[in-house]
Amino acid sequence: MKILFLAHRTPYPPNKGDKIRSFHLLSQLARSHDVTLLYFVDDPQDLNHTSILQSLCRGKVFPVRMNRCWAMCRAFLSLVRGRSFSEGFYAAKSFQRAVDDALRDGPFDAVFIFSSAMASFAKNIKARIRIVDFVDVDSDKWGQLAEVMTFPLSILYRIEQRRLLRLEVEISHWATWNLFVSLADAELFKNRGGMGNIEVLPNGTDLELRRLPLDQMPFHGVGIHGTEEFDGPKLIFIGTMNYYPNVDAVHYFVKQIFPLIRQKFPRAVFEVVGRYPPRSVRRLSKLDGVRVLGEVSDIRSFLIRADISVAPMRIARGVQTKVLEAMGMGVPVVATQAATQGIDVCDGQEVLTGRSPVEFASQVTKLLSDAELRKSITKKAWNKMKQVYNWEISGAKLERLLNSAPAKQSPESKDAEVSMSQG
Repeated sequence: MKILFLAHRTPYPPNKGDKIRSFHLLSQLARSHDVTLLYFVDDPQDLNHTSILQSLCRGKVFPVRMNRCWAMCRAFLSLVRGRSFSEGFYAAKSFQRAVDDALRDGPFDAVFIFSSAMASFAKNIKARIRIVDFVDVDSDKWGQLAEVMTFPLSILYRIEQRRLLRLEVEISHWATWNLFVSLADAELFKNRGGMGNIEVLPNGTDLELRRLPLDQMPFHGVGIHGTEEFDGPKLIFIGTMNYYPNVDAVHYFVKQIFPLIRQKFPRAVFEVVGRYPPRSVRRLSKLDGVRVLGEVSDIRSFLIRADISVAPMRIARGVQTKVLEAMGMGVPVVATQAATQGIDVCDGQEVLTGRSPVEFASQVTKLLSDAELRKSITKKAWNKMKQVYNWEISGAKLERLLNSAPAKQSPESKDAEVSMSQG
């Protein structure tokens, strides 16, 4: 097929949640189809990756520079006009011109739209199949943020939640397939008014890289951080650190959970690994046992040496890639329920969860004290990754969706058939 792939951000390198998903789905499509790629460039450094993406795609690649100042102006104007901030932010004429240029080489058999913010560019494109990958219910994240922000941001975020949900529901009326990363998000979208054909397309991870079996791994041994040596168990948090839910999670862990862990493991170390840590996070390095490493060349090399990966998210939607990456590499995970709500795992089987600081700390110390439990958790987690969270499996399902355009159902019918199987 000839496929037009629209993305709101450069789908390379796959070093954060949305870019990991967009890159792997693009790669799966490009294996068998003639893909033309259009995407916004919000970081000038990403222009260096154009040749890599061009080598991946048989069709043309159109990187479109994002002018952030103009994007913010469009976003606020969109709010004034009664629409969402998000759709205004991405409604650039430069991107529409790139779409028009791409269509001159058409027609396209299918359009793949990565994120609801890009859907307006595809609404009027004549193609047999239009797939919108919402990933998660983005409007719900704005609602969660509204709960924790103070006035006037709380009011603005609540307005954005309502208007973005209206846009998401509207998109579901005309999309051939509406994709979500988890069953929880698909069900939430349906309950919020989402229509049409809803499918779950899980994330995957790199199962080829897995650390040594636990009985061959050094534990409570000597590790190296630069030229500084430390002993004791190592806990790690990975994630892009200019993202508020990640900032909130790190502060929550350091201030309310980590001190409880250190009561039993006084030499425990907590590492924060991820790009763009704000000043409030960098200051945490002044605390004993806390190391904020920022951006590193290969996150996996740090993750693979950790004893436990923690995901203390209080604000979350969709699937937390940080949890999947740890599971896929054989690193046991302790998380909040919010961090695992979109993942097919059971507490006490593939992960351990903590509802409060005391319970979270207790789960960490229990894992650190019980080698057999660590071995059981990691084995079950890796098996779940192999069975469900595998890019090959998701790619095969995406291929089936491309080859089975369903009869379009009436938007007025609330009883539209919704398929949410993960198979």
